[in-house]
Amino acid sequence: MKDSDKKILLALLAVAILVATFLYVYKPIKEDMDNLDSEIETLQARYNDLKQKQAQEAQLKAETEEFNAQFEEILAYYPADLNQETTVMLLKGVEEQYDFIHDSVSMTQPTAFYVLGQGATTGEEQVVVEGDASATEEPEEQYTCYMANYPIAYTGTYDGLKSYLDYIATYKYRMNIDTISITYDPVEETCKGSLTLNEYAISGPNRTPDTVDVDVPNGVDNIFIGGSGAASAGAAVTSKYDADNGAAIVNNYNVMMLLNNANSDSASGIIVAADRDDENTYVSSNENAAVNVKISVYAAEGKNYVSYEIGDQSYEAEVLTDDVTVYVKSSGRVDSDDKNSVSVTVSNTTSLPVFFKVADDDTTAPRFKVASKSGVVKVY
Repeated sequence: MKDSDKKILLALLAVAILVATFLYVYKPIKEDMDNLDSEIETLQARYNDLKQKQAQEAQLKAETEEFNAQFEEILAYYPADLNQETTVMLLKGVEEQYDFIHDSVSMTQPTAFYVLGQGATTGEEQVVVEGDASATEEPEEQYTCYMANYPIAYTGTYDGLKSYLDYIATYKYRMNIDTISITYDPVEETCKGSLTLNEYAISGPNRTPDTVDVDVPNGVDNIFIGGSGAASAGAAVTSKYDADNGAAIVNNYNVMMLLNNANSDSASGIIVAADRDDENTYVSSNENAAVNVKISVYAAEGKNYVSYEIGDQSYEAEVLTDDVTVYVKSSGRVDSDDKNSVSVTVSNTTSLPVFFKVADDDTTAPRFKVASKSGVVKVY
């Protein structure tokens, strides 16, 4: 090999060594240095930010506490879930407090519609498939918003409806009435209609659902005839008064109820009495309006009693018979200004059946109606 060839080879070898050194030694080191410089810049910016925040530590902690308090204050307007038992007790409380009755309520399932910090949801629940690896992952803490709507049919007085709307608007938890229809009956002086009540809830970390304390006796022979102590189902279906449609009650009763025109000068328009000849047993009304009458049949100290009340008037009598009979002597309405009527609530907590006989009531606008009843109660 010529010396010139050797020199060429040596030159090429030197160039190859330089290229290899650049590619495999200098370039990686340079990239590492660039990466370190970039990381240093990022860390320096982070350091400067933390230093700035450290100088504002007291202020930032105070603002964080303030924001957390505001968040908790907003959460307090919403329950942790939409428990149907809680909703039932809410509606029951309304009826006990105001002259307003829920004739029917449709209970629907809550739907998720929003996740705080993430946005709207599809409302679909996540389904976990057995063997799915993602099912073992811890779920992120999040606050999920739910809503449920309850279609309701109602009956109430005008004042009762106003009180109901105010109650919903000022309730401790946020809810609203989505739709409402109102029909006013000038004779009964009542409002009837339907509405849709929307309720909302937010579930999430450290949120505890409300609980309800329901003290209701369970276990009856027939859910349609009352609770503990009520007579068997057969007693509610047939009785000794069935043969003449309760006509025997007209001449033999425990309580009498007279319903007439309030404008009559002879007597009060509504009279309830245990003895027609004894005015000491009377409770009455001459308001020319729909009046609430409460009749209670109960046991105390081994004896059975019946009591009746209108407003702050009441009377109690011992029951010495094997049933409680109420004779209702009504009458036709005189004109459109004759608005006298009764809405009767019957509470029977004994084994005695209660029978009503209603006679001569107005056929088009009855003066007598049973608003609610418990225990064995039958109307002829």
